[in-house]
Amino acid sequence: MSEPETSVPYDLGGTEGTKPKERSFVDLLRQINARMVLGALAAIALIVFIAQNTDETRVNFLGWDWDLPLFLLLLITIVLSVVCTEIASWYMGRRRHRRNR
Repeated sequence: MSEPETSVPYDLGGTEGTKPKERSFVDLLRQINARMVLGALAAIALIVFIAQNTDETRVNFLGWDWDLPLFLLLLITIVLSVVCTEIASWYMGRRRHRRNR
């Protein structure tokens, strides 16, 4: 009787003794998709936004006083808005799910 072959669940880049095919620059360019382009544009826009809004701003909230750069204040406001929106939509989805049972 012969022993069963051990198989590899995925290709490791070719058989033993051969080098895996090197990817050309054109192949790498083909893999760039819209998400990567939009992510790069968003990062550039964020850097420009930060560079243009570095002035200090006084913030008064519930008796506390802070001096923050304007870009930081706006970014904190945006993040808190997104978090509150996500929490509200999650809560409304739960209510809708309970009502439809």
